[in-house]
Amino acid sequence: MAAIAFDDSSDPPPSYDLSVSKDSIRSKQSVFSFLQSKQRRRQTSALSLIREIVSSPGFAVSSVAPNIKSCTAALPAAEFSKLLQKRNIENHTTLYWAIVNNRREALLEFVKFIPKFSRACSADLRLACMAVNDHDSFVLLHLGDNEVDSKDRSSRHMLGCPRDDIQVHGEDTLSVDGNENTFSVHFVFRMFQKRLRIARKLEVEFVAQGRIWVLRFGMNMLTEDWFVEFGISRDSSAVRPNAVLEIQANKPSPGSDIMQPLRLDMCESHILAPGGVCKYYMDGADTRSTVCWQLSDWPMHANTAYVDRDGTLTAELMMTIKPRYPNQG
Repeated sequence: MAAIAFDDSSDPPPSYDLSVSKDSIRSKQSVFSFLQSKQRRRQTSALSLIREIVSSPGFAVSSVAPNIKSCTAALPAAEFSKLLQKRNIENHTTLYWAIVNNRREALLEFVKFIPKFSRACSADLRLACMAVNDHDSFVLLHLGDNEVDSKDRSSRHMLGCPRDDIQVHGEDTLSVDGNENTFSVHFVFRMFQKRLRIARKLEVEFVAQGRIWVLRFGMNMLTEDWFVEFGISRDSSAVRPNAVLEIQANKPSPGSDIMQPLRLDMCESHILAPGGVCKYYMDGADTRSTVCWQLSDWPMHANTAYVDRDGTLTAELMMTIKPRYPNQG
């Protein structure tokens, strides 16, 4: 095939002026700067309003909805959601201060604009619940669902299983000498055996005594022994508890007419610290990350006395908080 020869003598293609005038660039920059400035003013105005809602001493409850409406009129929903979850008020989120300052009406309105909390926001809200010992808000906002076991919530949804019921009682009960404080936690675990057989673990969190506690049923994967344990979450302060866990019986034991609960006592008292910092305590031998009780194989028994006909397990955790260093004056 003959090669195609290019004629270099032909006229060159016309040139195009691709340059943009400086005035045009300045104009575009000016418009962009104006839009950014306008957005910042809207954010500042909205932040001022929500700060007033969560911190002003004389703020009226009736003003919550109108002020939030003003914010959402100025900002898109996604932008308002991000603003609520940023640590932009004294290094905490708006929702943190709504909990700490007991602005329940505002809290309920704010969370309508947040489809899902960011991890940073969730951590901030957990701190708020500890600061004011607010178990109710902790439960209301589902703050324990993703922290202890992110799979359990979806598993309950697939099973059609309602949320577990956790109630904290008697936190203002002091001993005669004022050195010990007692409280109790009532648990109702629904579909207990089914969930435990599926996941080999079942755990919940609750707020008491300015700490977040966790109660966990599980299996030791090395020995395949069942256990139940409790501990405290990160950011919770160390504590010396003395605990008794009672699991309710729903029918008498074989050969008996008495329904005898399973009672698990602590044999000795230890300082309880969050798992990640436990090893840094000076009294390492006296410090634990969890208090654990070994169970037999009854969690798997079809006719166990500790689960009712609907698969529900009911338990009571009775806790006494003792002085961390009892021999010191």
